[in-house]
Amino acid sequence: MNETDYHMLADRQLDRIAQTLEDADQQGLIELEQDAGVVTIALNDKRQFIVSKHSPTRQIWLSSPVSGGLHFVYDGQEWRIADKRTLTDVLYSELGQVAGGKA
Repeated sequence: MNETDYHMLADRQLDRIAQTLEDADQQGLIELEQDAGVVTIALNDKRQFIVSKHSPTRQIWLSSPVSGGLHFVYDGQEWRIADKRTLTDVLYSELGQVAGGKA
């Protein structure tokens, strides 16, 4: 994948994550910030998830209080890790665990 395609796909994914979480957070359980290729999701208890572009490797990285750091590669359809889980599946599952199923 060339650099232009990487940035387009990664930015689109980060935008989708931010919009989905904003739409779903009716109770104000998270604070969401998106800036310069980074989405920061802060919970009321101060735990954070950080989803960010990593341009040198053309990956999206997830920093999570549940799983630590994971690196996702675009497979032509989805951003996935080696065990085939998708970025969105991992992120939303772990957010649910940490927020008690409320996020």
